[in-house]
Amino acid sequence: MFNVRISEDALRKIAAHTSRPYEQIGLLLGDMVNGELVIFDIIQGRGDADDSTSVFSPQSLARIAQSILAGRVKGSIVGWYHSHVRGGVFMSETDVRTQLKLQQFSPHVVALVIDPKANEFGIFTYLQGYGVVQLHEGQITVY
Repeated sequence: MFNVRISEDALRKIAAHTSRPYEQIGLLLGDMVNGELVIFDIIQGRGDADDSTSVFSPQSLARIAQSILAGRVKGSIVGWYHSHVRGGVFMSETDVRTQLKLQQFSPHVVALVIDPKANEFGIFTYLQGYGVVQLHEGQITVY
């Protein structure tokens, strides 16, 4: 298991983006530094969204990948975030499937779920043999 450091700026951007009345999604940017996952920025998702789902358009993902490869975006995709407008910090079955797809590329990919009404968030990963695991407060540092 690994620890996560997330910048206040990234959290502020996530909070602003997810304050809308329907679910939002985005990507977490960062790097592994000395065995710790450091999240320093985000990319807001642009695609279809309603009160229970949010989807990145394939065109949006292609543009993001191209920007990373061209060096216009700093860091790597180290995870994703999304809001639950109906409340609660948890991983739905759809969320778990999404997480598993992203973790094909690295075991150090996380999902940040935010409940904008309660002003709470949780960070999750998937561990083989255990399933979805929520990182506890001692594993998360805001800097």
